[in-house]
Amino acid sequence: MVVIGGGLIGTSVAYQLARRGVSEVLLLERGEVGAQGATAKCLGGWRTQFATEINVRFSLVSKAVFDDFEAQFGADPEFVRCGYLYLASQERSRLILEGTARLLRSLNLEIELLDPADVGRRWPFLRVDDLAGASWTAGDGIYGPNEVVQGYARGGRRLGAAIREGVEVAEILTQGGRVRGVKTTEGQTIRTDFVVNAAGPWAGHVAALAGLDLPVGPLRRHVFCTDAFDLVPAVIPFVIHFEKGWYTRREGASLLLSGPADNTERQRTFSEKVDFDAEEWAAVQSIQRVPALEKARIARGWIGHYALSPDHHAVIGAFPELAGFISVTGFSGHGFQHSPAAGIVVAELITDGRASTIDIEPLRPSRFREGALIEEPLTSFRH
Repeated sequence: MVVIGGGLIGTSVAYQLARRGVSEVLLLERGEVGAQGATAKCLGGWRTQFATEINVRFSLVSKAVFDDFEAQFGADPEFVRCGYLYLASQERSRLILEGTARLLRSLNLEIELLDPADVGRRWPFLRVDDLAGASWTAGDGIYGPNEVVQGYARGGRRLGAAIREGVEVAEILTQGGRVRGVKTTEGQTIRTDFVVNAAGPWAGHVAALAGLDLPVGPLRRHVFCTDAFDLVPAVIPFVIHFEKGWYTRREGASLLLSGPADNTERQRTFSEKVDFDAEEWAAVQSIQRVPALEKARIARGWIGHYALSPDHHAVIGAFPELAGFISVTGFSGHGFQHSPAAGIVVAELITDGRASTIDIEPLRPSRFREGALIEEPLTSFRH
């Protein structure tokens, strides 16, 4: 079985396939494992705050893996339980947070709805006079993405999966409505009946190699890091302002600040050029929400890419017209936190013919042409 993509999703799938006894698993990565794409620049957040039940369930299944990660993989994912705080300035957004709270409580999960005064008392470094409300999940937090992806890779190799770096797929070979193999840019042909498309932001391109239309592509996101900054507490929540798509969290002694969150054609490229106007936006928004940041200095910035799907949910499953080609992509900014569950359900789908841990039928690739989208409003970018 060939897995295309050596990021968090691909290595998780390869590990789970090997764990379920698949004897010949080959992961192909055109660069180095975990060193490019969405994985290399992700922030490692894990949260239960989603507006759809399927995303919450992906978080819960993944958390069980993370909780046992060091014992299972020999690597400490370094969880920091800082909590997630969503801020809303508009009544419509506040109602979405209330709906999220009802969903989480129906699943016996803890969440608090806060008014602006509550937020100001708990986190006095935040400006709250323009807020309509907030939601707070204290048990959420941050992991180390590199520790996780390397843990998956080592675990897969230990169970017999092969990982080849520096190998790019040039063609998906098909015959009679079924996958028959892949051809690399080096000219090597690898015969297989199963290909897993875990290429993240490049997944649409990989699907096109098989003659399929998969509407997943990159969304460029800026992140900036301050110098050491001690005018806010040493532990703060992962704070996300709903309408702006602005966020901040601790990174050691520094703070990470998001750049513009616009979901526009201008941002749907693979460019890694940091824009000055994005840094200016981050500075203005950050000072408005955390006035003490007026005394901070932005030390550096970089670009990360989300694998964006039209409804901001993952795309998992096969196309009815091509057996053996399994997509697992389009997580739209929450791929890290859902990567353990993604590996589990894809391995179940391939080895058992169906996923039993989570019902992934709503995430099927054909939903876009069927008009069966399932919108996730709780993202860190504007829709």
